[in-house]
Amino acid sequence: MSRPVAPVSKVTAHSTSLICQDIDIRGDVTVGAGSIIHPKASILAVGGPIVIGEGCLIEETAVIVNRWASDFRRKEVLSIGNRNVFMVGCRVEALSIGHSNSFQPKARVSGVHVSDHCVFGSGTVTLPSIPTGEQSSASETLPPYTSVHGSLSERTIWDGSGQEMEENVYAKHVDYLREILPKFNRMRVV
Repeated sequence: MSRPVAPVSKVTAHSTSLICQDIDIRGDVTVGAGSIIHPKASILAVGGPIVIGEGCLIEETAVIVNRWASDFRRKEVLSIGNRNVFMVGCRVEALSIGHSNSFQPKARVSGVHVSDHCVFGSGTVTLPSIPTGEQSSASETLPPYTSVHGSLSERTIWDGSGQEMEENVYAKHVDYLREILPKFNRMRVV
């Protein structure tokens, strides 16, 4: 009896990215400049490659999965833009992700295109809305500045107020992680 052979992982990372050794990474994954991947994170490119942009932060137990192949011969690329934050325990199976999005702890996002500056609150579940009419086969794209929040995962559009303050806090957080993570974790050499 033969065992199934696991696909070979191909990881390409920019020299300024920090990738902890203790992560689960499968398939073809590209990590952009300045991105940070904490220990215990999972990046699973089973339906096609995952391309992570610059300055992304992927925290502990966050799971990013690309399982959306249109058929078994054609692999779809999950493209993740710049400066996205995937917080502890979130699970993201989006079709594409723009820039400067925040996936808060335990948030679940699946089957939608995420544009820019979207926030998915803690514990929310985002699935595509039920299609109607002629757009039944089209995938849903969340508009920029969408905020998903609350126990019923309500969607609202925010005006972007406080965005500059949020970017400053993010920059300080990244500087802190660049100093601390290598002191207490083994880094993966790619």
